[in-house]
Amino acid sequence: MSKLIVMVFLISILLVQSSAENIPPNIWTFTDDYFTAYGSPEMVVSITGSPEYDKGETSTILVQVMNQGKIIGFESEDKPVGSNEVALSKIEQQLEYGITTAVGVVASISAGDAPVDIKTPPQSAGTLVSGQVSQPLGFEIKIWDNAPAGKYTLEVNLTYQYQKDVQVDGNASNNQIDYNMLYQHVNETHEIFIIVKEQADFEAIEVTSDLLAGKAGIFSITFHNTGEETASRATARLRLSDPLSSTDYTAYLGDMEPGDQVLAMFNIDVDPDATPKAYSVKAEIEYEDAEGQTRISDIIYVPAEVGDQEEGGGILGNPLLLGAGLIVIAVLIFLYLKRREGGGGSGSGSE
Repeated sequence: MSKLIVMVFLISILLVQSSAENIPPNIWTFTDDYFTAYGSPEMVVSITGSPEYDKGETSTILVQVMNQGKIIGFESEDKPVGSNEVALSKIEQQLEYGITTAVGVVASISAGDAPVDIKTPPQSAGTLVSGQVSQPLGFEIKIWDNAPAGKYTLEVNLTYQYQKDVQVDGNASNNQIDYNMLYQHVNETHEIFIIVKEQADFEAIEVTSDLLAGKAGIFSITFHNTGEETASRATARLRLSDPLSSTDYTAYLGDMEPGDQVLAMFNIDVDPDATPKAYSVKAEIEYEDAEGQTRISDIIYVPAEVGDQEEGGGILGNPLLLGAGLIVIAVLIFLYLKRREGGGGSGSGSE
């Protein structure tokens, strides 16, 4: 009889675990209920690996679910009468321990107020008996580019069911046994924490240029460190494309503390056939973070305005040429007046 009880118990557990998504209906048709167990699954959610992320980072957060369920009480209900009911009561007693098993565990993550986008739909953790830990569940997340550094809470929602009560009936001697299992649906929320790391961040707050087609000019950008960390030994670098080019496309910015603004100047060559308009220039900043690691900022797009050569290339548009022209005109006027003065004097002498 003991072997029969153990076999029935094992078969029942396997049936419960294999039907994670197909829970039997809660229909009670039997009158005898020999035992009542008190307890439930107890779920613990945690992150596997480092919880720290950079601004703008896309990564996979690994979540594990552990069941620490336990039975806190056991109560005898109907007293079995006869050998068959005694055998059935023992089977039911063993099955009551399934109260701590979480069946069909499904996990989902919501960002709440955290500056994070969750890319992955709910994930299945399967059925977890007491003491069992799920395989890591991967959720792809995207940290916002402008996320302030700090610690943020993500909510992990779990849904599952567990066997709240069980009844058995039938003939134990020939293994003709029927089962009634009452399942309880659970929807609960857990918290996990991620950290957005402090780092330097940059923007271009002022851009000026005196670029003309077919000429070299100065292109100036003022960079602003809008992050929370000092950028040490920072260097700005341009990525140019036709019709712009340069052999001087880097500028040393030095150590930029949070809030610092630094002017960078670049000597840019413009092709002669360049169309007067604004061209998009890519700028990036290479620097060392607080840990001495070399980092490169996100691309910063800035406009480089190329003017019309006819509008800016004449004498009036060139201060040097204008000044030289004025000097020449002044000299010519002086010589003319001097000559006229000398010519008048010789005429009066002849008279």
